[in-house]
Amino acid sequence: MNQETYRFVPASGADLPRLMPVLRDFYQVEHLPWNEPALSRALSALIEDPSAGRLRLIVRDGEIAGYFVLGFCFSLEFGGRFGLLDELFVLPAHRGGGLAKRALAEVEALCREEGLDALRLEVNDDNAHARGIYERAGYVAHPRRLMTLWLRD
Repeated sequence: MNQETYRFVPASGADLPRLMPVLRDFYQVEHLPWNEPALSRALSALIEDPSAGRLRLIVRDGEIAGYFVLGFCFSLEFGGRFGLLDELFVLPAHRGGGLAKRALAEVEALCREEGLDALRLEVNDDNAHARGIYERAGYVAHPRRLMTLWLRD
């Protein structure tokens, strides 16, 4: 697989219809609830407001091979703003050649451009393959549990 043919491009609103099936695949794999209207709103907000983060498509020959979502957050623990790699997904046909590793490098470069000192991500405990990719890239698990209170139905 020639990695040079892959590009990381900012998504636009026009890309959302062709991105949705890729997101659906990711949400099925990760057993996440699918809410297309809420996802569309969130993706549109991300595209329209660069202070919120970045949505990048991984593209090869005009086709989407994957995507990532980088959110910008704030924490005193990290000295202010930090990056949150919210989602990273490479379609199965494009796996095995180091594309996820290249995507992580792209995310890290975007964070450095923003002057951020830390980048966090979330990975399912049962996803040993993804955990291995992240650990080999230098990510370290923290002994904390992520908790959520949904404020909307």
